[in-house]
Amino acid sequence: MGTDDAYPLDLRSRLMEAAQQVFALSGYAGTTVDDIISAASTSRATFYRYFRSKEDLFDELSRGCFHEMRTIAKELAAYDASGSGKKGLEQLVAAFGDMQQRQRGVIRAWLEKADRPESAVRKEAAHTFHSLLRGLEERIESVGAPSEVDPEVQAALLLVLLNRATFYVRHRHSRLDPRDLTPTLATMIHRAYFGAAVERRSRLRLAAGG
Repeated sequence: MGTDDAYPLDLRSRLMEAAQQVFALSGYAGTTVDDIISAASTSRATFYRYFRSKEDLFDELSRGCFHEMRTIAKELAAYDASGSGKKGLEQLVAAFGDMQQRQRGVIRAWLEKADRPESAVRKEAAHTFHSLLRGLEERIESVGAPSEVDPEVQAALLLVLLNRATFYVRHRHSRLDPRDLTPTLATMIHRAYFGAAVERRSRLRLAAGG
């Protein structure tokens, strides 16, 4: 029985999962085709049967990542701070964290290698990240909380918070229990960004009751 036959998982999927793991550990520049082959327990012939190069495989992973990010962006656009409250925000934070965990290798590689003008997916990457930021920005604008910080900047800072907090806690660089990450982040974000919506709803109820 050959090495490939010892693993039932589809070879293409196995290579992609292995690449995701290696990119997460070593970044784009630090990863070689041989690293991916070794992590997948397969051969160079198998690799080149499915992918032309490391970059070709990375672009394929990127497309999957961008699809998940666009799904998150749509969910953000549909989030109603007044109606869904902190519970709805917890679900979004959890979904974002799960996506980031699954796509950890791609995300690290893009952060390290954003200047890839020759990449076929660069335009798609720019569009996807813009959609994600715009989704956050629209939610922040809809609340209308008074702030001297532009909503676009607030959205960018919120995205950084989600990214870095998830990374540090899930990779044990923090004393916070990973199980507490989602409710903690949701509470922080709800209070800092969406509390005005809850306060405004309460005032409307008081006014109606009065």
